[in-house]
Amino acid sequence: MEHDLAEILIPRERIQRRVEELAAEVAAHYQNRTNDLVIVPVLTGSIIFVADLIRHLPFKMRIGLMTVSRYRGATTEGGQPQILRDLSVDIAKRDVLVVDDILDTGNTLRFVRQALEQKNPASLRVCTLLRKPARAPKDLHADFVGFDVEDKFVVGYGLDYNDMYRNWPDIGVLRPELYR
Repeated sequence: MEHDLAEILIPRERIQRRVEELAAEVAAHYQNRTNDLVIVPVLTGSIIFVADLIRHLPFKMRIGLMTVSRYRGATTEGGQPQILRDLSVDIAKRDVLVVDDILDTGNTLRFVRQALEQKNPASLRVCTLLRKPARAPKDLHADFVGFDVEDKFVVGYGLDYNDMYRNWPDIGVLRPELYR
């Protein structure tokens, strides 16, 4: 897989340090909560990130799985978001933390927020591993952000191209000739 990357953008050691820091930020925010906390990973891209993140959270929580997709097959252009698997846990009157892999155009995250808000959570916050400030809408706020990155096509650590590269432990930039 390494030969498919133009560069390693964020090495695995730096990712792990930042995930621990994010977990500390999340823990500090939720330490005095009075409601149950439900972690809602937006699958499939966030699976590795959420697994590492929750290992560092020092309290009980529920996990509500939700699968949302905008991409089909070998494409870099997203379509209309679709819920492929709806939330598996009741979030009414509970604090909810949505965990996503990347905030890019914001279409998926906006769609997920709207769907979850209809389920009447006590609070709804967002944690994203990556954010592309050049593309992310200014009106869509992420409460916890791992890294701001340039507008490049990134893979690894859960991020994919055509469902491949998720298992690469670093975040790298995919060589353009592989997806154009």
